[in-house]
Amino acid sequence: MRSVPRHPLRTDRATFTLLLGALVTLASFATDMGLPVLEGTAASLGVTASRAALTLSVFMAGFAAGPLLCGPLSDRYGRRPLLLAGCGAFALFGVLATVARSLESLLVCRTLMGMGAGTVQVLVLATVRDLHSGSEARTRQSYVNMAAGVAPIIAPTLGVWIAALGGWRAIYAALALGGVALFGIVWLRVAETAPLAGHRRLGVGQAAASYGRVLRHPVSLGNALIVALSFGSLFAYVSGSSLVLMGVLGASAALYGALFAATSLGLLLGALLNARLTRRGVSHVRLLGIGLATTAAVALVLLLLAATGLLRSWSLVGLLVVGNVAHGVVRPNAAQGALEPMPEIVGVASALLSGLQMLTGAAASAIAASLFDGRTAIAMTGTMAVCTLGALAVHRLVVRPAERAERRTTSTRSHATVAA
Repeated sequence: MRSVPRHPLRTDRATFTLLLGALVTLASFATDMGLPVLEGTAASLGVTASRAALTLSVFMAGFAAGPLLCGPLSDRYGRRPLLLAGCGAFALFGVLATVARSLESLLVCRTLMGMGAGTVQVLVLATVRDLHSGSEARTRQSYVNMAAGVAPIIAPTLGVWIAALGGWRAIYAALALGGVALFGIVWLRVAETAPLAGHRRLGVGQAAASYGRVLRHPVSLGNALIVALSFGSLFAYVSGSSLVLMGVLGASAALYGALFAATSLGLLLGALLNARLTRRGVSHVRLLGIGLATTAAVALVLLLLAATGLLRSWSLVGLLVVGNVAHGVVRPNAAQGALEPMPEIVGVASALLSGLQMLTGAAASAIAASLFDGRTAIAMTGTMAVCTLGALAVHRLVVRPAERAERRTTSTRSHATVAA
């Protein structure tokens, strides 16, 4: 395998950012495309629909676990080899999923696909941090999120179309084809970005020490928790949206798809807004503060409407669009805030961020589903409110005080250097 591409993409071009966005979409397509065909999958394999839904759970578990292993490896061996491994695993086990004859074998394939997709996503975060810092990194993160934000809008409909041609197995074949295409592009056009790849020692002790360093850093850990809790709020909605919109509020299947796409569009608009405002010099502190306050306010209003029986489809979707715009502002700023202090171990920091995000998303989804009473949206909106208020509290009580303390320390050292 050639270690260096002959004609690598220039990292300052829009095509490179689009490629990073495409790599991030692997997870969204792998989860959202299969949602409309869970019953078909269950019937084909002779299991219940609830057991077929485990294909989503194990994918998320793999998505959370893969980065925790591959993050430290990418700090040692570089981003490019691990990107190739992630795309390759996603494609290979996508192919095997198309020929799975039992639920057990399909679950194994889905777990390993999740590990591949999780590895790819965490390395995209690390790649942006390798190349940029400060406001430029936040802008690039926003552009990547914009590209990735298209996937939740089109994936369910695309899944229905592909399944109409060849059933649920055709969906896995299409996912595998996407993995192969991205593998080829990375192999031919993506150069290494890690500045010190190949020069660090690697071992269990070193990896544990690196994770410990991130966990002890209040700014890095605090921002990672903000990303995780914000994602928990989003995933509580994603997992409960069909139950609430169709089961409680009476939306048809066709209308549900349109409403879900509308709320997903908010994330895209938020990422675009964040990129524009960051380019104009608006500080990440202000953007994070306003974004987190907005998401919390929206969730509380939704909870109040649900508790009083006044929630309607139009009010739910309208408020969620506003909340998702704010989520689109929060994520790139918080993600970069988690990675910025860790340039030497950005792979580890990215892995921890991704793992916390998926575990929190899974927990929020499980809580919202288990508390759903079949009559109201209180479980979904309550989970969203807890997550968004938690994210706001972490920012106000952990991240901001730590950032102020760091600035005072830096200022004191600067004055001491000048005096000396």
